[in-house]
Amino acid sequence: MSRKTNPQVVIVGAGPAGMLLAYQLVTNGVPVRVLERHPDFEREFRGELLQPSALAPLEQLGILPLLVEKKLALPNVERRLFVGRTRRVMVPGGKERGSLVSQAGLLQLLHELCGRHPHYQLDFGTTALQTIRENGRVVALKTRREGAEGRVEGDLFVDCSGRNSGLRRDVGLQVQTTQVPADVVWLRFDLSDAPEALPESVDVHMFGKGVVVVFVPTTRSRLQVAYSAPGDLGGLRKDVPELRRRLLPTVPEKLRPHIEAKLDERTESQFLRVVVDRVERWHAPGILFLGDAAHTMSPSGGLGLNLAIRDSLVAANHLLDAIRAEQPLDERVFQKIEDERRPETDMIQGMQTRVHRMVMAPMFVEHIMFTLLGLVLRLMKKADQSSRGVTPVEMRYGVPVSRLP
Repeated sequence: MSRKTNPQVVIVGAGPAGMLLAYQLVTNGVPVRVLERHPDFEREFRGELLQPSALAPLEQLGILPLLVEKKLALPNVERRLFVGRTRRVMVPGGKERGSLVSQAGLLQLLHELCGRHPHYQLDFGTTALQTIRENGRVVALKTRREGAEGRVEGDLFVDCSGRNSGLRRDVGLQVQTTQVPADVVWLRFDLSDAPEALPESVDVHMFGKGVVVVFVPTTRSRLQVAYSAPGDLGGLRKDVPELRRRLLPTVPEKLRPHIEAKLDERTESQFLRVVVDRVERWHAPGILFLGDAAHTMSPSGGLGLNLAIRDSLVAANHLLDAIRAEQPLDERVFQKIEDERRPETDMIQGMQTRVHRMVMAPMFVEHIMFTLLGLVLRLMKKADQSSRGVTPVEMRYGVPVSRLP
C-alpha cells in the first residue's frame, strides 16, 4: 500500500475484537468501516467472562465503569473448578476474579462512541463473501446485503469475523487443526423467576471420561450451561429425554430443580463443534486476521474472547505507529503484530489441548491429578504473570471516553 495519512480501514466482524479495534482507530482519526453480517447486536453470546488482562484496557478507557453503571457488567466474578459436583480444586494460573460483561451491551456502547466521529461507518446485515485482489493484494471485498451483491473498497482489511471466517480460505492461507475429543451442547435458561438460584461465579465441573459441565450466569438473569462429552452431541441435543438423563445428575443441588423444570423441547440450545486451529500466518497482502479468525480457541477456560481483545490492542498499537510515521500498512507491520501475539496464543492452544486430554481420564484419576497439582500450585504462590502465561499488553493509543466529543 502506498503511503497515506488517513487510510480507509475495513473491519469484518463487529465482535469485541473488531469493535475495540475500530474504537482505537476511529478515536485516533483513522476512517473505519465495519461490516457485520447480523442485523444488530441483540443476540446472546457464548461466555462473557472477561479476565483482568482484558478488563484493564476497558477500565483505562472508562468503558467498564459505564457498563457497570448500566448494569451491563457484573464485577468481581470468580471462575471455579470442581472435580465432580462438590470437590473444589485449585485453578491452574491462580485465583483471578474477572467481570461478566454483556457482549451486546459492550458492542452497542462502542458503536455509539465510535458514532460520534464522522469517519466511522457500521454496515449491519452485510456479509463479506470473498476478497477482490489486484496484483496479489486485497483491494476490496465482495459483499451481500439484503440479497444484493456489492463491493467495499479499502486500504486495509482486518478480519475479526471469528471461527467461521471464509476469507482466510479465500486468500489461500493454510490452517493447522488439532483434533479434540469432545464437542459441546450449549443450553440457555431464563432464571428471571428465580434469580437467587443463579451462581455468583463461573463454575466448571469435571466428571471424568471427557464429561465436563460449565455453568455461566449472565447479566440478564439467564444461565448458560455447556455440556461437553465424547460421542454424538449433535444427536444428543435433539434427544431431550436422554439429555435430561445425562445432564441433571451433574447439576449442583441449588440449581437442579430449576433446570429440571425448564429443560424440555423448547429450551434454547446450540451444538458447538470444538476446534483448535491456527492459520500458518495471520496475514496476506492487504488483509490481517485477528482473534478466532487467526487462531480458533477451544471453549476451555473461556480464553478466546480475552485473547481476541488483546489481539486488537496490539494490532492498534502497530497500525497507528505506522500511520503516524506515514509508513505503508504492509506485511512488515502485520508480521510485527503476529510476532507479538503468536507466542501467547500458541502457548494457550497447547495448554487447551493438554486440558482436553486430562479430562478424558476417569474421575478418580482426576482427583489424584488435582491433588498433586494443588500441592505444586501452593509452592508457586509467588509466581508472577509471565510464569502464568499472561504477557502484559500495553494500550498505547487509548482515548478515554471522557475526552471524546
